[in-house]
Amino acid sequence: MFSFAVVGQDCGILKYNSFTYNVARKKVLVEFKENQYIEYLQDKKYYIKSTIEWVSDCEYYLIIQEATSPDFPFEKGARLHTIITKVKKNKVYYTSSILGRTWDGEMTKIKE
Repeated sequence: MFSFAVVGQDCGILKYNSFTYNVARKKVLVEFKENQYIEYLQDKKYYIKSTIEWVSDCEYYLIIQEATSPDFPFEKGARLHTIITKVKKNKVYYTSSILGRTWDGEMTKIKE
């Protein structure tokens, strides 16, 4: 079941910023640009590049363009849907879904 973006939530923090999140105890670096999203894995050894289709400031689709990670399970053109459920200080909480898989997560903005 999907969560919905909180009405009145300021999700402007996403655009033109970098974040980290953890997966399997490893830190992933994420960069948001105008219409591009890049995830860097294993200290930038691998990357996943996607284009962003913004539905609103708090909702977007990532369309996978290129991935160098050997374990990446999705093909070019796969669409990941994300809804921001909460922004609190430098943390962004979200629900994402792709190909029948749904999960909740959080990203932490990198201090500049």
